[in-house]
Amino acid sequence: MTFTEITSRVQFLTSTDSNSYPIADLTRSANNAVERVVSLINRADSRWQFDDTNQTDLPIATATLTNGQSDYALATSHISIDRVEVKDQSGNWHVLSPIDVRDLTRDKKQAISGYKSTNGIPEEYDKMGNSIFLYPAPNYTQAASLKVFFTRPPVAFTTSDTTETPGFNSLFHNLVPLWAAYDYAVAYRPDLANGLMAEINRMEAEVEKFYGLRARDFRPRLIPPTDSNR
Repeated sequence: MTFTEITSRVQFLTSTDSNSYPIADLTRSANNAVERVVSLINRADSRWQFDDTNQTDLPIATATLTNGQSDYALATSHISIDRVEVKDQSGNWHVLSPIDVRDLTRDKKQAISGYKSTNGIPEEYDKMGNSIFLYPAPNYTQAASLKVFFTRPPVAFTTSDTTETPGFNSLFHNLVPLWAAYDYAVAYRPDLANGLMAEINRMEAEVEKFYGLRARDFRPRLIPPTDSNR
């Protein structure tokens, strides 16, 4: 469903036009709807990481490792960090383990400044604000040797878009005009609100069901219990 089609659908559902439902307001509501659907997808699907199909690259960032530097800034568009790797001087990649410095200070009574203070190949990372901190800090400088796998927000519509489509499965594109229509109905047509919300709830349940089951190539393993008395 293109943005032009979304606009037409919203106007049909609410009996509005570009004067009674200005395109700037409609676009804002449509973007809020896309963000909500993507949040449902991310919550439902933990094994097949979602990324907006309108993106032109992969959600992987690389940066230079700098000798003695532990703090590396992240782009503010990152919703979450899924994995961090570093490359050593032999060209081998290492997966870092996530930690929280609060655990060090609370449970181990460890001063942050003294934790893995000897530079080397980073083994762990902590997220703080818009940065990640590597422990230990690297003892070498090397380009493209920090790799961050992340989840990012969806691509937003603009008021001048026409052919752009939501970056998730087209089966659920109708949720965007439904939510945009609901926003209008709450403010100006409360008689329409309950019917729109009922359809939204139905479709959102389908979104969670679909994305929760789409990693069909994964089969969970049954692990037999062990008897600790033997």
